[in-house]
Amino acid sequence: MASEILPEPKPSPQRTLERLRVAFQGEFGAFGEEAIHLLWGGAAEPVPKGTFEDVMSSAESRDVDYGMLPIESTLVGGLDVAYDLLSLHDELKIVAEVVVPVHLCLLAVPGATIKSIRTLSSHPVMLGQCTHFLSRHKHITPEPAWDTAGAAREVRDAGDRTRAAAGTRRAAERFDLMVLMDHIEDRPDSQMRFLAVSREPAAVPENTPARTALFAVFPHEAGALVSALGPMAEAGFNISHLASRPTREPWRYQFFLEFEHTSDDPRVADAVSAIRGATAEFRLLGTYPRWTRTRTEPLPGW
Repeated sequence: MASEILPEPKPSPQRTLERLRVAFQGEFGAFGEEAIHLLWGGAAEPVPKGTFEDVMSSAESRDVDYGMLPIESTLVGGLDVAYDLLSLHDELKIVAEVVVPVHLCLLAVPGATIKSIRTLSSHPVMLGQCTHFLSRHKHITPEPAWDTAGAAREVRDAGDRTRAAAGTRRAAERFDLMVLMDHIEDRPDSQMRFLAVSREPAAVPENTPARTALFAVFPHEAGALVSALGPMAEAGFNISHLASRPTREPWRYQFFLEFEHTSDDPRVADAVSAIRGATAEFRLLGTYPRWTRTRTEPLPGW
């Protein structure tokens, strides 16, 4: 039934003649690059961009084949910037997801020690996952940076033994930094989920664990949300992600919703239609395979 919700994608010449080009925010060594490697392996060329807006604009203008956008973390929850950019870029569809383990290392220049470190730099989301480390080492002050790899590069460029970055081993190798301590994240099972976006919707194979995402603005009246989601509950679909963001109108909110199903379940179209009919505004963002693969398994169809 996924084919009834989304049209079949048109073949892209870049998929067959050369490596895919996938934009991510940050520098080489960032978690966005890791997400690309997990999803496509060597079939994709990571393309670094300065901001998440640059990532989305590049995908929307077809400067790249896909954009990679983080959507939620197991420790800090959903990312508001992702909801807002998905809402603004209405030409883009969500075509895939990938879950990246978040393992953070304490990176510093040769000769530095934990006692010599005075500042720890990283993306605010990553610093938010190092609270236990920082509470144990109160002489170290967190410093927000634009991205994890950029923080590592700045530590290398400064050559200062009092500065450190929280980043990946990939960043340590790229910038010739020492790993003073491994796994400084609060939990060893920390994860970040990324969404891949493109102008063309995904073609999901039959009988595949899938997820559908949508935006909806419900009427400002009692029971509107519950009533709209009733058919989804009756079908047994799990709503895996529900978040609200303000619209430009006062006290009016837009909901980002994802629910899980099998790709060819005939009840999906009825559930989506029920929500569409109960909303003041509605936009289908895409149906795509759920991330259930291991690192070594290829993405079907790529």
